[in-house]
Amino acid sequence: MRPSGTEPGDFVEYDMDLYEAQRRSAMRAALEASRAELSAELGVELQVASEGNELVLVDAEGVRYRASLNPRGRLVLTAARKASLL
Repeated sequence: MRPSGTEPGDFVEYDMDLYEAQRRSAMRAALEASRAELSAELGVELQVASEGNELVLVDAEGVRYRASLNPRGRLVLTAARKASLL
């Protein structure tokens, strides 16, 4: 997201909603791509779902894996139970 064709002192406006939508789309694609492999490794069927503004992987027992991006842009999955984090 770098401005191009601007002069020093120009006001540059970014479409943060578009940026956030692209980020969520990339995260969903990464989760969908790895869902089958994770399901096979864990022995349970996982589904990609939205929980508020977060993307999560959900199994039949309700265990969720929350998805986030680290500062380097790598997808991080955190295993969580309903009451507390693991």
